Amino acid sequence: MDKQAFTKYCADQLRAVFIAAKKGKTDDKLKHRSEGLLLAGELLGVITKSEASELIEREHITVFGETTAQRAERKNGLQALKRKSPDAYFDIPAIERRK
Repeated sequence: MDKQAFTKYCADQLRAVFIAAKKGKTDDKLKHRSEGLLLAGELLGVITKSEASELIEREHITVFGETTAQRAERKNGLQALKRKSPDAYFDIPAIERRK
């Protein structure tokens, strides 16, 4: 398998992980398999750690429309709001909170 085919396969696996997470149906087995693929690619010299990180970010943006850091910040903000003011938290439509 060449680098391009490996990268495409990893991207497909990551996209499946992120789509499942977006639907609220996380698949730990698929997630760990994807992590293992990326690590194996790094160890075999097929991809670098920075290429793997870029691939993760690209697929995350494709599925969620935001970077992993942006999503984590937004979710942390929602959790802080939930602790501080549950009423304000629940004033936000559920469909918006689940993004």
